[in-house]
Amino acid sequence: MENSADQLRARLASDVVGERIAAALDLRFLAPEEAVPLLQQAAQDSSSLVRVYAAVGLGKQKAPGCFETLADMAALDAVGSVRAEAAGSLGALGEARAFEVLERVYREDTDWIVRYSAVVALGQLGEARAFDVLCDALASSEEMTRDAAITALGALANPLAVERLLPFVGHPQAEVRRRLAHALGRLGDPAVRSALTYLARDSDPKVTEAAAHALQRLPADTNLADGEGER
Repeated sequence: MENSADQLRARLASDVVGERIAAALDLRFLAPEEAVPLLQQAAQDSSSLVRVYAAVGLGKQKAPGCFETLADMAALDAVGSVRAEAAGSLGALGEARAFEVLERVYREDTDWIVRYSAVVALGQLGEARAFDVLCDALASSEEMTRDAAITALGALANPLAVERLLPFVGHPQAEVRRRLAHALGRLGDPAVRSALTYLARDSDPKVTEAAAHALQRLPADTNLADGEGER
């Protein structure tokens, strides 16, 4: 396949959508200084699929210009799947300045998949400022958004998250309890030990496995025998 910058530029101008999609994917073979301008071109394509792959590519390049283009796509693109992919790619870039963009996307976008993607991205960023946004997402009626918030709060490692997460210990969905166990383990706070011990006896094997691993991650002085820890 033709992968020089000039060849890919020509393929991005093709009348065939499939050819433009393939070209957008092939931009990963170029150096960032050649790929980014072409990805920015693809971000303006009439096909939403081409724009989705442009967003994916920009998130992987981590080069000058990527953030600005992704921020515009996350806020302004007319198609939800494009905005969602752009939000996710902002998280992949790992730049702290993405917080403001992602917070605005979460609070203002009307498409649930975009809000979900913003929550996942906030977890990737690990920005302490995301705590209030993620706590808000815990109350979301959209299950995927709520679940993503549980995971993201674990990634922040803020001990204030413990009281927000503990109510999910008895959640009827095993996947929620599994995510919770993983998140509590990442928090590493002594206050979570009793909850993890309880989850380690869960009826679902995936939950018990996650809780057992989480208990092992606790600081040594809290990883005591059950009888000593539950006084």
